[in-house]
Amino acid sequence: MPTPLRMEYTFVAGTGRSTFLRGLAQRRLLARTCPSCEHVYLPAPEFCARCLVELDQPAELDGRGTVSTFCVVSFPFPGQTIDPPYVVAYIQPHGADTRLMHLIREVDIADVHIGMAVEPVWAEGDTLEPSWMSIRHYRPVAEVPHA
Repeated sequence: MPTPLRMEYTFVAGTGRSTFLRGLAQRRLLARTCPSCEHVYLPAPEFCARCLVELDQPAELDGRGTVSTFCVVSFPFPGQTIDPPYVVAYIQPHGADTRLMHLIREVDIADVHIGMAVEPVWAEGDTLEPSWMSIRHYRPVAEVPHA
C-alpha cells in the first residue's frame, strides 16, 4: 500500500556506548560496572538500567565468552550479506552480565553447541573502525589438552 509518509531517523550511541565503540577500533572490549548493584554491562550505557546510577569507568575484558544460545541461518533473505548456512549466537562474555550477538565461524556448523568457549577474531589494522565490524566473527577457543 503506497503512503506519502516518510520518516528519517538518526541513531545516537550516547556517551557510554560511544566509549565502547571507540574501544572496538582499538581491539578493546570495554565494559562498565554499576557501583550500586555490580551489574557489568558490555556494551555499556551511561546509566544502570536497574538502579539508574551512573556506571563506573570502563574496564577492558579479554573478549572470550561462552555461547549461550545460537541459530543456524539456512535461508537467504533480502539485504543478507553472508551466504547461508551460517551461525549467529548469543555470547556471554566472561566478566560481563550481558550478552552479545555475533557470527560463529571457523567451525563446522554441526559442532557449534551451547556452552562452547569462543573468542573474537578482529579485523585487520587498516579496517578497524568504531563499529561491530571491527570484530569479524567469533571462533571456538582451542582447548588445551590436560597433561
